[in-house]
Amino acid sequence: MLLLASALALFGAALPTWPVALAGSASGTAWQPQRLASGGVGYLISEPGYSLSLAPNGPWLTLSNGVGTGTIRMPLAALIGRPSLPARAKWSAAASGSRLTVSAKDGSGHDLLQALVTVRAGYFTVHFTCELGTAAGLEPAFFAVGQKGLDMSRVTSGFTPDPVFRSPTLTPTVRLGPIAVAPYTAPFAPPPFDVELESQAGWVGVGLQQVPNATQLSISKTGRVQVNYQLGILSRIRDIGAGGTVAAPQRQSGSGAFGRWLSFPTFVITLADSSRNGLVAYHDALSAMGAAATAAPPGHRPSWLAWPLVDTWGQQLVTGAARREDEFTAAWVRQYVAVWRAKFHLQHFTVIIDAQWQATLGGATPSARFGGVAGMRTLVNELHAQGIKVLLWWPLWVTPKGSVSQMKVDPTSTGFAATLKTQMQVLLGSGPQDLHVDGLKLDWGSLMPAASTFSRPQLGVGAAALLRYMRSIAQDAWGVQPAAVIDASAMAPQFVRYEDLVRLYDANTAEAWSDRASTVSAVDPLTLMDGDGWRLTGAQAIPHIVGSAVFGTPALYYATRWGGGAPISTAEAAALGALIAVTQGRGQGTATPLNSDPLTGDDWAYTVGGRLAAQTLDGARAAVVYHYSGSCRSPSSAEVVSVNAGRLVVPLPGGATLLGVSPDIGATTVSSPSPGVALSLGSGVAYTLELQPGSC
Repeated sequence: MLLLASALALFGAALPTWPVALAGSASGTAWQPQRLASGGVGYLISEPGYSLSLAPNGPWLTLSNGVGTGTIRMPLAALIGRPSLPARAKWSAAASGSRLTVSAKDGSGHDLLQALVTVRAGYFTVHFTCELGTAAGLEPAFFAVGQKGLDMSRVTSGFTPDPVFRSPTLTPTVRLGPIAVAPYTAPFAPPPFDVELESQAGWVGVGLQQVPNATQLSISKTGRVQVNYQLGILSRIRDIGAGGTVAAPQRQSGSGAFGRWLSFPTFVITLADSSRNGLVAYHDALSAMGAAATAAPPGHRPSWLAWPLVDTWGQQLVTGAARREDEFTAAWVRQYVAVWRAKFHLQHFTVIIDAQWQATLGGATPSARFGGVAGMRTLVNELHAQGIKVLLWWPLWVTPKGSVSQMKVDPTSTGFAATLKTQMQVLLGSGPQDLHVDGLKLDWGSLMPAASTFSRPQLGVGAAALLRYMRSIAQDAWGVQPAAVIDASAMAPQFVRYEDLVRLYDANTAEAWSDRASTVSAVDPLTLMDGDGWRLTGAQAIPHIVGSAVFGTPALYYATRWGGGAPISTAEAAALGALIAVTQGRGQGTATPLNSDPLTGDDWAYTVGGRLAAQTLDGARAAVVYHYSGSCRSPSSAEVVSVNAGRLVVPLPGGATLLGVSPDIGATTVSSPSPGVALSLGSGVAYTLELQPGSC
């Protein structure tokens, strides 16, 4: 559910703008020792956009923005199996180039922890390695000394990209739950492992580089950064990046015996002028570190990913076929496809055969209602012959003969790989006993089993187990069919290398989808979005479908009635179909929201190669697609379609001027508030604007 305050928090109050270097470029500066009159030695380092200073004889690091208008302090300490550090803990620091190591010992000289700070252009990272204390049942706390953590007295609000944990009021407490344990409560499984704090210094992002052996990241009211690692499990497994045991640091002679040491995923700290730009900075930092690769970036996507997604689930619900075994059949799908095509007038689209097609939940064999393997293969062949692609719904965490309450998939088990490989072959293979579909719609990623159920936790628990699961599905699917498409709702940047589409997931309002799309466009800018559309009512349908036709791939779940029961008129469907047909020509690029607040509309711009390729108009009830000649930065033509009839101003970017309109209608050039042409448009009519490009 989208809440007003959280939507406002997404974009934040206006803050001073400072120069920000390209994330990930090599730091040309080094930590400088700063000797104080008292004899203590601290350290200082400056990067474009921010500076850091470490107080002498303590763990306190101060982050300052690049314009000197604010700071925020954070302790380079962690409590791992400890309620607090010893009162007489001794701190030391050593610098080497852009790296600073802060260490703590107890009064006897026994090592307790090390924090490695690495400064990079645009962001910095903090990696903790700590000795496990005697209270392993306590939840770990990072950037914490006792109950004190980040300096929350300088924090005015916060933002989490996870809609589940949005608060109706802005408070300093923000919380991220990457994976929920109940269905339909985690739209993104997982969302980005990053939370944003609005402070005097700007929006400070606290995120993770690697996917953790945990399911939740949160910041308490006292500023303690908490990740719900189960220390009892981590203490028994070796760290391979997600958290676990490591060798103790080299100790000095006579410092005593060492206990078990744990290492954790690295924190990524960013600074930006808004929470949305903080998410952009988080993505850019991960990308610079090689942790945010994209499976199908612009220019490398199958062209048919621009086709609309026609999902059966909404129509199953409005016709009563969702839960009736005698209703949802191969014949039902054929009829749905025929009705949808006749109403929307599109020849090429992708059909998603949603839940209830399986003989057993979690199995690759179709129900007898679909004629088993042979019947489903015949249906798929028929759809392919009509120029239609086919995806199948695939529930995560459920094995054949399992149920939602009996999730048994264990991606760490010895038999997992062989079973999954066989299933992907049946679903995507082209042999006589295979279904030969074109991809999968993954669902229920949030149904995470308890960490104790994994047979080999050293291979991953929590979010790390989900990553292993999705990686295995994608690799096996692409091994069978390299062009297979994976549509999933994992929005964390570390996951998008294993999905071609990020699905915006179930929502109740068009504003919620717009809010989610804004977040995805910030944190996964190179991944195409599945706009979703289940539960769309008539009032929301047009702006959401038009918006998603520009920012991603529109998903339509209905052919006869919208989710609220309102009928889909023939004229309305035809107009939407005409608009979708035009927007498919926008090319492959990236989306940017045009509204600072998603509650005020679903307007979007789409750019390809730095040039404006498409844009929604009239509150996302119309769209324009621009076409260019050669390397010219000004369009030579444009196509515009409006769902509603009426007068509309179409922007003319790059100094272009109007030469003519086809079909010929009255046109008036306007200059205010920006250059454009005013047209009187008919509903669902595609108009071509011939343009004279400006300077090229």
